[in-house]
Amino acid sequence: MKQLPNILSLIRLIISPVFFILLISENRDFNCIALPVFFIGAVTDYFDGWLARKIKAVSKFGKFFDPLADKFLTGFAFLGFVKLSIAPLWMVLIIIFRDVLTTTMRIYPSSMSKPIDTSKTSKIKTFIQMVFISIILVAFTLIKCNFSFIRQENLINFIYSDFTYYFLLLIVILTLWTLYEYSKNLKILK
Repeated sequence: MKQLPNILSLIRLIISPVFFILLISENRDFNCIALPVFFIGAVTDYFDGWLARKIKAVSKFGKFFDPLADKFLTGFAFLGFVKLSIAPLWMVLIIIFRDVLTTTMRIYPSSMSKPIDTSKTSKIKTFIQMVFISIILVAFTLIKCNFSFIRQENLINFIYSDFTYYFLLLIVILTLWTLYEYSKNLKILK
């Protein structure tokens, strides 16, 4: 029972590349499955932390593994958006670079028994990323799965709009800010 939160994080890690393949597939049926698969991953993000606190199974490994699984899920979503020409590659590269760098930055202090916990700003960033990804995925699913109650042209215009671009730019700025916060924490540990 104590390993269940980490198992949920592992499920999210495994789901991530599966979700990516479903998202970028040329098969519309696969595209329609991408959204529920992403939501399963997102739900495990909520429940792994909640469950760890509830059953008192919070661990150093879990504090590291949970955000790592988040980064996989959001990273694969953003890479899928690049492949679908929804997101610019340069923005996604900044997000992924930050994720790789902060994960690396967290490894060293953890090995010195001075772990860097995920900051509140990073948790907010992840939440905003999940909301953004969910909004785009819902619109994408409505297009691919031929839901006729909304004009597809409107959805396409929304997905490829300035709103999407600037919302993603906000995420990039927040991402860079969280990198700055992590680097400050690393200086404090010296």
